[in-house]
Amino acid sequence: MKESNQGPSSLLQDFIAQQNANVFLRAFSFSTIQLPVTSEEEIELADRVIMMDDIGFIFDLTEREQKVASKAGDLEKWVANQVVKKGVKQIQNTRELLKSYRGLSLVNHFGHRVLISPRDRDALVSVIIYRVPPKSRAFRAARFKKSRAGGFVHILRDVDYFEICHHLVTPAELLDYFSFRRDTLINWDPPATAVSESALVGQYLLEDFSSPPDPKFERAARSRGGPTAYEFSFVMDNLATRIASQEGEDADTEGYDILTEIALVGRYELRALKQQLRLTLEAVRANRFEPPYRVASARTGCGFLVLPVTKEFHGRAMDALESLSLASKYELDLEKQIGIGMWRTSEFVEIEWVFIKGKNLPDPDLDERLARGYPFRRASEQRVPPIFL
Repeated sequence: MKESNQGPSSLLQDFIAQQNANVFLRAFSFSTIQLPVTSEEEIELADRVIMMDDIGFIFDLTEREQKVASKAGDLEKWVANQVVKKGVKQIQNTRELLKSYRGLSLVNHFGHRVLISPRDRDALVSVIIYRVPPKSRAFRAARFKKSRAGGFVHILRDVDYFEICHHLVTPAELLDYFSFRRDTLINWDPPATAVSESALVGQYLLEDFSSPPDPKFERAARSRGGPTAYEFSFVMDNLATRIASQEGEDADTEGYDILTEIALVGRYELRALKQQLRLTLEAVRANRFEPPYRVASARTGCGFLVLPVTKEFHGRAMDALESLSLASKYELDLEKQIGIGMWRTSEFVEIEWVFIKGKNLPDPDLDERLARGYPFRRASEQRVPPIFL
């Protein structure tokens, strides 16, 4: 799909703008123009890919010209041929091209070069997004396509995709939703699945995975992000600023290591982390002492420690963040640990980040210090499976 600089913004322009507003997609989404092609024959590819070690998406974008007059049945034919048939082929071409690489070096929207080695290219989620003129008459269109060559392909109108992105921010959340969407559309009969995308989003947000699709779930989708969305956005904007401040293509990898681990966090762990960020910001703004909050993902082997610091300890904040992060990693025997420290300076809340990776060797001195003065919340506190608090 070609970008246009005249008139209203195109679907591609809006899609890129949405990705640039999301730190995860800004870091891990790429134009397929960057994909090296060795064949002399021109290959039609999809438009965008999101690529991480464990998560990947292929997006094909199609937009109907604004001035094209539509007769009865024209939109259905256009969707069937130009959107679905052509889109599935371009996605399959892209998937096959990606399979030919052992690794990739691509430049992201921060202007940084990122090395990618996807583990399972067959697991890439395929999504076709299309746009019709605003005043188009009502029409029927497929919501997915199953094929032997291309697997399962999601088909959505642009407004529906952007609504999904209002609610789901991380690549792991998007992957989880599209898995739910695929299973729902396959396992329930067509009359049951003839609900709006908002209804599917609402059902997913309510975690009602056993009920049939129902228009009543649309109400749950009218909220925007939940009670912890603002705090999570505030913290992630800080990380985005840190990454963006690095000049040149070869950026420091620590910011990307942190971003990757948050991007892979599962639904329950992410919910707990968001809540902890909110509680930490409240404590910092009130200058109230609180022990550090912790959450760990058994699936990724990464722990998160969130430390609120009162004014009297500002001078030792970084030392405390580093030592507590190391102690938490050691105690829980985790391969990776992220520390997030927050403290208030005048009117602003400062945020610092720590990333530690490696094996935990026996440390009798640290064992003794943990036994003598345990700095963390006791295990008797509430647990949210499958995580530590």
